[in-house]
Amino acid sequence: MTKQEFDAIINEINETKCLSFYEVEDKCNLFHKAKPKCIVDGLDVDKHRWYEISTSVYKIGDWFLGINGVSDVFSEQASIAGCGIEVIAWEMEEIQFITYRRKK
Repeated sequence: MTKQEFDAIINEINETKCLSFYEVEDKCNLFHKAKPKCIVDGLDVDKHRWYEISTSVYKIGDWFLGINGVSDVFSEQASIAGCGIEVIAWEMEEIQFITYRRKK
């Protein structure tokens, strides 16, 4: 996959104006054909009264794609699409860091 093809996937997602992650999978042909691998769910959670927004990160070729949208609703009467928040996509980068723990 080329960088132009990856950028086309981002444009497709943003122009389709999906209201849920499920709509992205159903309506965005370039995204579906790229066979993305989800590597992180629930990144940068932003909680609101009735719903929460978070980012999922997908690996496509050599690039990382972030998709941000409603990830959970806290009301039985509401749906994810009913929140009216459009899904947006952007390129992300992987940042590795070192941490330490007590040796067992």
